[in-house]
Order: sequence, then C-alpha cells, then structure tokens
Amino acid sequence: MNWKDYSSLKSDGNVSFAKEKVTTREAVVEVTDDDGNVTTPAQAKEEREFIALVQKSWDSSTGEANADNKREYSLSDLEREKARYDGDMARAKEQSDGLALAIADFKKV
Repeated sequence: MNWKDYSSLKSDGNVSFAKEKVTTREAVVEVTDDDGNVTTPAQAKEEREFIALVQKSWDSSTGEANADNKREYSLSDLEREKARYDGDMARAKEQSDGLALAIADFKKV
C-alpha cells in the first residue's frame, strides 16, 4: 500500500478497513460404523476473524470492477511500519542537518 495515497483513496471510498471472517475448518458430523462405534468424531466449524485493508480495483482495459484487494493487518503491523518511516525521517533529518553545517562551512571559505 502506498500510504501517502490513503487519505484520498479513503475520501473517494476506494479503501477502508473491515472485519473479515474466514472458515479454517468446516464442520464434520459424527460418523459411526454399523456397530455404533464412532469412526469420525464430530468437529465444530472453526472460523478466524481479522481486520483487512480492503481496496477497490478496476480492469485498466475495460474499466470494469475487479474483486476487492484484501490484505490482513494488525495494529502492531501498522505501528511497526509507521515506526520504520519515522526512523527513516529522523535519519534523513540528521543527514540534512549535517549538510546544512557543511554548506555553512563551505560558504566561509
């Protein structure tokens, strides 16, 4: 995701976060043999819920809507990515400050 576009995509209704649910195991009914012995025990359906970034997409040649792109995120995923960008900005600021000093020294010569 190009996060710099998030605000405009959101305001256009093209991206949002949504709760999603997927089935991880279908329910199984108990199976018994002719003698009444259980050969396959019953199992409940299992589902997993998560939050996904849902983004609309279109076919560039026809303009028709494609299935939405969905990517699972956690709060820690988003916070970790933001921290990475914040770190990049801090390192860039240090480089810029160093260059500002070098420029000031250069102008003195």
